[in-house]
Amino acid sequence: MGRYLLGIDGGGTKTHACIVDLDGNILATAANGGANWERIGVDAVQKNLAEIIDRVCAKASISKTEIVDSTFALAGLDWEEDEELLAPIINSLGLEGRCQLINDSFAALFAGIPQGIGCVSIAGTGGKSAGRTVSKSVQTMGMELGEGGGAGQLVDIALDLIARAHHRIVEKTQLYEQIPQSVGFDNPTDFFTAIARGRVILDESLAPLIFKLADEGDSLAIEVVIRVASQHALDIQGIIKQLDFSGVPVELIRAGGLHTAANALFDRVFEQTLKASSPGVTMRVLDVSPVFGAIMHAAHHHFKEVSPEFISNLTSAAQKVEI
Repeated sequence: MGRYLLGIDGGGTKTHACIVDLDGNILATAANGGANWERIGVDAVQKNLAEIIDRVCAKASISKTEIVDSTFALAGLDWEEDEELLAPIINSLGLEGRCQLINDSFAALFAGIPQGIGCVSIAGTGGKSAGRTVSKSVQTMGMELGEGGGAGQLVDIALDLIARAHHRIVEKTQLYEQIPQSVGFDNPTDFFTAIARGRVILDESLAPLIFKLADEGDSLAIEVVIRVASQHALDIQGIIKQLDFSGVPVELIRAGGLHTAANALFDRVFEQTLKASSPGVTMRVLDVSPVFGAIMHAAHHHFKEVSPEFISNLTSAAQKVEI
């Protein structure tokens, strides 16, 4: 009977699973639908987690009873009461080993920084910022109040600005024309009527259009990108203050679609805003799946000290695995 570690990274639209042996060698990975209970409900999360665990165990040719430690890094796990809500789901999955529940932002942190000490900025479908020291961890609320909201916030601000343009408060630009056109409306009044009556709901798929128009010099699109990038940087400033990283070099991992889009304006504003208050921050974009951070978190929980060999085996293999 073997001994293995399981990592789960559950986002809003997709869940990734990975199983490794105690030397950090990857046995199997799998993917299926989302695992954010706020979006799909608790029952759907339980169903998706049970399905993906069965699938990844089958691919690895192991039994669930052989998993000695696991970490579930789930979106929507923002408050203590969320853990109380989700713990029964984890207990129902038939895992005999120890299980940890963490917010999915920490999986991205451990994926980029194996020791898990530093900060992470998530700017994807939504937004989340978090950080850890040896003794403390903090995270933003994940509710777009006083914090960055990723692509969703990008679209919300764009909608507000084109409404202002409709009222002649600000000048009309191509953003005013192209957002309605992107969802089938040539007449902005018809578009706003549909928005008001709930016949059209804009989603994060509009983010590339906003980035494109900003690149082309559209003033309203530029304002949208600047506001969102600045806010995500301010979130990390707040995390650094809460963790008292003052005077200590801080590593930052950037993850999510807005950070990986390589949009020059977003990247420049984010970096300049953050370095204005924290010039010693070093940052890089995450280049592996966050599920490998869930595995690393499980390893830290299982071993008294994670060996350099385990870290090397996992990180080198993670670069080659596409889930």
